[in-house]
Amino acid sequence: MPTLRRLLLCSALLIGIILLGAQALGMLAAHRYLNAQLAQQSEAGANALAWALSHSSGSAQEQAALADELFGQSLYALVNITNEGSAASVERRARVPATGREKDWRSAWLNIEAPVVTRPFTSLDGRNRGTLTVQADARLARDTLWQGGMRVLGLVLAAAAFWALFAANLVRWIEARTSRDICDRVRALATGAEPKPTGSCEVAGVDQALVDAQRLVAATVQEQNARIESLQSEIYRDPVSRLSNRKHFVDQFRLALTDKSAEAGGHLLMIRQRDLAQINRHLSRAFTDQWLRSSSDRLRRLVEEFGGPGTLIARISGSDFALLLPRSSAPQASLLAERVRRELRSLRVPMDKYGWCRWALAMAAFAPGDNMSDILARLDHALMCAESADDDQITPASQAADSTRIGEYSWHDALVTALEQHRFSLSAQPLHDLSGALLHHEASLTLHDVSGSDPVPASIFMPPAVRLGLSAECDIQAIRLGLDWLFTHEGALTVPVSLATLAQGSFFSRLERMLADRPSLTLRLILEVDAAGLVEQGADVRQLCDIVTGAGARVGVSRLSQQFGAMEHLHEFPVSYVTLCGSFITRLLHSPGSQHLLATVVATAMTLDMAVYAADVPDTATQFVLEETGVRAIRGAVVNFAHAHDLVHDHQWVPS
Repeated sequence: MPTLRRLLLCSALLIGIILLGAQALGMLAAHRYLNAQLAQQSEAGANALAWALSHSSGSAQEQAALADELFGQSLYALVNITNEGSAASVERRARVPATGREKDWRSAWLNIEAPVVTRPFTSLDGRNRGTLTVQADARLARDTLWQGGMRVLGLVLAAAAFWALFAANLVRWIEARTSRDICDRVRALATGAEPKPTGSCEVAGVDQALVDAQRLVAATVQEQNARIESLQSEIYRDPVSRLSNRKHFVDQFRLALTDKSAEAGGHLLMIRQRDLAQINRHLSRAFTDQWLRSSSDRLRRLVEEFGGPGTLIARISGSDFALLLPRSSAPQASLLAERVRRELRSLRVPMDKYGWCRWALAMAAFAPGDNMSDILARLDHALMCAESADDDQITPASQAADSTRIGEYSWHDALVTALEQHRFSLSAQPLHDLSGALLHHEASLTLHDVSGSDPVPASIFMPPAVRLGLSAECDIQAIRLGLDWLFTHEGALTVPVSLATLAQGSFFSRLERMLADRPSLTLRLILEVDAAGLVEQGADVRQLCDIVTGAGARVGVSRLSQQFGAMEHLHEFPVSYVTLCGSFITRLLHSPGSQHLLATVVATAMTLDMAVYAADVPDTATQFVLEETGVRAIRGAVVNFAHAHDLVHDHQWVPS
């Protein structure tokens, strides 16, 4: 038992230090006492001799007799009588040992030396007769001090030997007793199904029993901890975020859907972290878990502060969160959802590729009796649409058509079936310039369901395709159908290409082969990419431009007004035209700053030999401003040059 032995050893050392310290202090005290006694003895001898000389006749014989009498007491090492005139008359000094005049090592170590006392002596009439010198003998004091120290040291060593024997026997007894106790307890740990440990109960024999017991205890503790964690996670908590888990959320959502009170109903906000996989890849897993935990804690505090009774925030999957708002009106739900959106924006972490991680949000209202699966499917589709947008605005799930309210897995089956059976078609709408001349046609891909229901436009099915990694297949279908359209029609045709498609390396080789197979038609083909690609995927867009222009086709840029940062890179790409759209155009008439920015865009495009088109023009006044600035083509709801292809531009499906 090393611990017990260390304890005993430390105790013995402590006691030994105390005893030796006490002995040292005792010897120091004795040393001081003996020095004081030697000084007093020298003083007393000098005083007695001076008195005797003062009352003597002063003859040399009498002085010698007095000196011999004092020296004969064996208490003094030096007695010297010097008469007036420094004439030495009598001196008695102790003999030096025959080994030499050097003191032995004990004298040097003990350092006891009597002081030399000198006194004058006078006659009875007061006349000075001479001086005397007396020094006590320190050898007896040294021997006494040395012998006393050796006796105490011997006693300490004897006590130490006795303690060592006692401690050794005590350790052996404790080890034997403890070994028996451990052995009995280890045997008691084994269950009925486990074999009991065997062997002797000595220390060496207990080792295997302890190993077996440790294995049994570790297995039991691990099993119990796993069961506890599983129960906690399964019942109501997500282990990472510490929010409610999917099971608890589903239970509470089901209760809200079955509520029969007058205030029943509410809203459900779904939140998706779009870049969680990239965060895990670029940052450590521990950092990601800590970030999710801290973000969840801030969201929970926000919901507790501003949410109503029954409000619940949960983590329902790795990157998906849900905020249940039962018995909430539309204004209340929208206000809290906006607070959550702003909080999420403040919780973003930097990313290598996108600058900041991105959130997608979608919200749906529910009423008692609604189908849970239908609501979640609508929200899932709305989240996919939000992922395709260029901002973190909240997407209402109610805007999705009834035929598209299906989940991610259903979309996968529908898209794969359509790709295998080529159930896609292409519609084209002409775009004219201000003089009415045809510039080109704009293509829009449409999916035809096997059920024979209404065709699904690209603005509906492309967000799921991007999320499922099928955007490249859909874009290849669009380009193939576009080349077929060019074979039967005159003029040029614009086909949009998703940025997610450019991120798939196999797309470029397939595109290059497709364009090389039909070179005469390629000359009238225009591929259109989102302006965000010039900033975020410059290398991919440059490779696309090299392939397309090398085959004789052209490249256009859409939604420049959503990413004006692309202006810095326009000169790096062989672009034929750029398109402005969205809120930038709708607010142009009342924004002098936007008008100056429009003029800058047009001037830059003219310098680079690019045309500028405008979409979503709301009225003729805005149309007039655009015409005066130099925009070549205009389309919108009330503009003469508009055409019926609102879905293509009202529901942008090119992801940021």
